[in-house]
Amino acid sequence: MKSDFRVCPACGTRNKPKWEFCARCGESLQGVPLGEPEPVEFSPQEEEETISSGAFPWVTGLGLIAFGTLTVGVMVWSQKRTADAPPNPSIFTLPTLPASPEAPRAQAREPGKNDFDEGTRLLLAGDTAGAVARLAQAVAGAPDNPLYRNFYAKALLAAGSNDEALRQFEAALRLSPENVSYLSDAARTMDRAGRAAEAARAYEAILLRQPRNEQALSDLASLHQRNGHPEKALPLIRQLAEGRPDDLVVRQELGHVLEKTGDLKAAGEEYQKVLAEQPDAHVTRGLLAEIHFKQGEKSEAIALLRDGVARNAEAPLLHRGLGSLLERTGDVAEAVKEYREYARLAPNAPDAKQLADRADRLERRQAAASPSPSGT
Repeated sequence: MKSDFRVCPACGTRNKPKWEFCARCGESLQGVPLGEPEPVEFSPQEEEETISSGAFPWVTGLGLIAFGTLTVGVMVWSQKRTADAPPNPSIFTLPTLPASPEAPRAQAREPGKNDFDEGTRLLLAGDTAGAVARLAQAVAGAPDNPLYRNFYAKALLAAGSNDEALRQFEAALRLSPENVSYLSDAARTMDRAGRAAEAARAYEAILLRQPRNEQALSDLASLHQRNGHPEKALPLIRQLAEGRPDDLVVRQELGHVLEKTGDLKAAGEEYQKVLAEQPDAHVTRGLLAEIHFKQGEKSEAIALLRDGVARNAEAPLLHRGLGSLLERTGDVAEAVKEYREYARLAPNAPDAKQLADRADRLERRQAAASPSPSGT
């Protein structure tokens, strides 16, 4: 006899053949065959493995018998309860499928983010005008975002709008006063704008937070030197040199600041250290020669530059320095030669024509001062 029902695998309820879901529990009936389900059979191997798997074999055997008895009892009780119960009105309608989960909404981007991303891209690509426009929109969309204002200021600075750039740097700093990067940007912009006192305070604020910040040490020292205060620059350059003992540029700068403060001996020692490491450091050689000359060691000064020329005759600065020393010691003829050699080696230098003309004047003056070769 052909069975005209499907038994729910979850609750054992019989359902009509065409129903796709159980009328009692809503379980899917797809793939469930008509009629009573076939009893599960164990192969001898499976049965053997099941019985022998426990620590006490007798517990497993009795457990299987009890489980089988309990299952049959539940099925009979369930079927009887189903037959006695009034029909569920929902069995005549197809169950409603659960609604598909709502697709997650795209996460809203923060205000101004698109303009900021595009503005920074344009700034890196060199499109300054485009960057200014897009970053201005980013700031308008998120006026309390210090990062947007900082980059907007950078774009303005690149476009030459220094005053507005400074206002934006200061706005970013007000929004994030502890950000050393923003403080550094504002300080350098103030310095560039000639607001030395404000720039100095900003650099000092950086050093309070980061005492070993090399950029701030260098920038503040440079500001003090440009404003005629080498004594203020000296401790900053010393600290920088201590942190970078192998940096010959810093070492030379230390010598230069010491020279400006009047400590010629210490300055000469620093220059000598640089020259010992780098004999072809022409600027340092010239500075050291000047130290010797100021201390009255004129022969040592000239010998130092002649030694440099012997090492590299194509170095224009050495010829210019040597010409100046020779002229000051009264050796005009040799000075003329050195000035002309400098003009030949560096014809595009700002002072090349000036020194060539000076050589001509010195030569004419010397000729005029020389006695006539005739006996008159």
